[in-house]
Amino acid sequence: MKKLFVIVIIAILIGLANSIFIAYTNNTIINNLRQLNASLTEVSNELKLLKKELGAIQELHYPLFIRDALERMVSIKSEPNRIVSCTPSITEMLFALGLSDKIVGVDQFSNYPKELLDLINTGKIKTVGGVTTLSPERVAALKPDLVLIDASLQKKFLSTLEGFGLTVVALESRSLSDVLNNIKLIAKITSKFKEGEATISKIESTIREVQFKLSNVNKQKVVFLVWPNPMWATGNGTYLHELISIASGENVFSDKSGWIVVNPEQIVAANPDVLIMSSMSLPRPPDELINYLKGLPGFDQINAIKNNRIYILNGSAANALERPGPRVADATLILASILHPNIFGVIMPNFINEYESLIRR
Repeated sequence: MKKLFVIVIIAILIGLANSIFIAYTNNTIINNLRQLNASLTEVSNELKLLKKELGAIQELHYPLFIRDALERMVSIKSEPNRIVSCTPSITEMLFALGLSDKIVGVDQFSNYPKELLDLINTGKIKTVGGVTTLSPERVAALKPDLVLIDASLQKKFLSTLEGFGLTVVALESRSLSDVLNNIKLIAKITSKFKEGEATISKIESTIREVQFKLSNVNKQKVVFLVWPNPMWATGNGTYLHELISIASGENVFSDKSGWIVVNPEQIVAANPDVLIMSSMSLPRPPDELINYLKGLPGFDQINAIKNNRIYILNGSAANALERPGPRVADATLILASILHPNIFGVIMPNFINEYESLIRR
């Protein structure tokens, strides 16, 4: 009987212990769930507050003070919604950043991308004159809140543009670094940070790829001309000189600075492996131009002529090379493919106009 009583007592105690454990466990779970819910609510509230603060910070982004290529401090009072671009390279930067809906005016030579031509033809974007023949009156008539000019070529228009009360930012593109910094600056001014980073990343990635592929090749001696008579060639300290170097070329006039006038005798003495001429407005048809160059005294002894490595660029190919803008990646690939076609598995024609089908990324 005692044993049975003890067993019953033990059973009761075990049951009570289990009940206490279950109750404790359930309460713990409930408490944990309540704490978790409180934490989630707190996080949600913090996220809402952060979102509100980020919105306030974005509003406080303006007025924005920037230093342009003319060392001027320029105040950008609010996010630009009416932009005038005064050079083709700047226009291409704006389109690369997704700002086509903000552009109200461009120079008459801006022609890329195709979307731009459609906007001009439908009257949504107006032209404001040439690069060196800009019309400040036409610019002002469009009531822009931002005007982007070339510091070297269009400085003479600055005082007139500012006299109309316009906000003007001057850009300079003498190097690849300048191009990337200009893209970054425009992205900052227009709050297109993500687009700016993506554009710059794409350019840098292509250039790294080109440099990697050409890391062990022999450099080709290059003459790069933009006019035949007098012969204008690129020297050191120019945008194209830098691209030639990136494409594993050796500019034969690297001992001279800037854009220079050279004579045929200097080219014969330099004996380049490759002769390139790029011009948006060639003074004669490409076939006539190539025959003219071949017929110059002593040119028949140049390696570039003997090996049929003379290239005339016009159309979009010339634009990509001559405009220091977001197509710098294309320009680098064009030069690299011309100088080292075996590395890129291409055969480059002597006359290059549309280049997209020729270069391989």
